Amino acid sequence: MFFAKFHKSNLVTYMGLVSGIMALFYSFSKMAFASGEYVRFSLACLVFSGVCDMLDGKFARMFKRTEEQKEIGVQLDSLCDTFCFLAVPVVFMMSLGMIRPFEIVVYAIFMLCGINRLASFNVVSSDKEKAINTYRGLPVTSTAITYPLLGLFHTIVPAHIFKLLYIILTLLTSILMVVNIKVPKLKGAWYIIIPALAVILITLLMVI
Repeated sequence: MFFAKFHKSNLVTYMGLVSGIMALFYSFSKMAFASGEYVRFSLACLVFSGVCDMLDGKFARMFKRTEEQKEIGVQLDSLCDTFCFLAVPVVFMMSLGMIRPFEIVVYAIFMLCGINRLASFNVVSSDKEKAINTYRGLPVTSTAITYPLLGLFHTIVPAHIFKLLYIILTLLTSILMVVNIKVPKLKGAWYIIIPALAVILITLLMVI
């Protein structure tokens, strides 16, 4: 008998993970076939993963869960975040040919800041912390918005400028993830607005 059980409350988290896997697939396809359309496909999948991450908590709370199942859900969410919003953006940038030593160092800084942010969040997370209205530091999920938005300029700006902008964005994101700033939590109407904006962003990525 398996000791690890799939629970329906984590379905949206799993959907986000699968979308992240597809983003990774399209990034590797970009490296293999050098086709610009795979850039857009990869970023569109990243956006969808972000929407899943936004909604998975609300979906999970629709089901009756044991304390163990709740904790497993928290760990699944962080593990999926590490893959979708840290590893996938790095592979995506590598698919653009950004593999110089300096860029590799930037990726390492980005990953270190991201996993430390997630680990710190998990440690301090409690019912009291969940009741407040702000996060400490920029959530790693932000990459599901910022990287695709910048990706809209893929065919508009020169390639060397485009790559430089991604490096600057990555360094800035790294710093913001670990500095002690307060970032408002999304709630209320934002759970409708953000998915709607995500649909628009995905549409733009497909047509530009």
